Order: sequence, then C-alpha cells, then structure tokens
Amino acid sequence: MGDVGQASFGSNGTSGPEGPSRWRQLAPVWVNFIIGLPAMVPLHSAWVLLTEYRACAFDNSGFGQTHCGSVDVIEGAGWARAGVVIFGGLGLLLIVAVDVLFPAAYGRRIRPWLLGMLVIPVPYLTVIAARAMLG
Repeated sequence: MGDVGQASFGSNGTSGPEGPSRWRQLAPVWVNFIIGLPAMVPLHSAWVLLTEYRACAFDNSGFGQTHCGSVDVIEGAGWARAGVVIFGGLGLLLIVAVDVLFPAAYGRRIRPWLLGMLVIPVPYLTVIAARAMLG
C-alpha cells in the first residue's frame, strides 16, 4: 500500500509502468475549465465596467457627488464593481486553493496545475465568440 496521500493504482487505466493515464494528465485542464464556468461572472463584470460604465468604473465618491452620468450608470457600475470584487475574490481564493495548495498538500507537481489555469477564461471567451457570431 502506498503512503498516505499517494495513490497507487493498478492496470485499470489510471496508472501503470508506462506512466499516468490520460485522465490524470488532463485533470488540471478539466478542473480549471470547470472553475472557468463560475469565473464568467467576474470576467463579464470587468468587461461591462471597462466598456459600458467606463466613466464610473473606479469612482468611489458618494451618490450625487459624481459626474459620470445618470443614476442608471452609477447603479450599474456599482453592481459591476461588486461582481468583480466579490466573485473575483472568491474565484481567486478557489484558484489558489485548487491549483497551488491542494497539489502541494498531496505531493503532486504544481506545474501542470499552473499551466491548466490558462483554460479558466475559455468558457467566457467561447460564450462571447458565440454571441458575436449569432448576432
């Protein structure tokens, strides 16, 4: 039996003398792709802040003290900022836990997990491309 935290698998396709299976090699990519699904909220909020609410994006002055547009623009920018800060912060904590802390705790290599982080924006970019193609 292997050490605690180290899994030893038989010839059922997970590991063997030839090395880890394809699933084990692609696990960081799939896990980060799944993380990318809820990451669409802060990514879209950041996009909205930088396009529609650019004048109010980082204006922290109180209501009525800003000159960035109508009330709708001010309220919309507030919701977009909250989406970036709250969901972005929670997403960043999730990414650090999954891609850095868990592999380190179980003695796995961190490099494949860090490279898998490049897949996180793929779901958002796919939705944006589909919306642009469909009109």
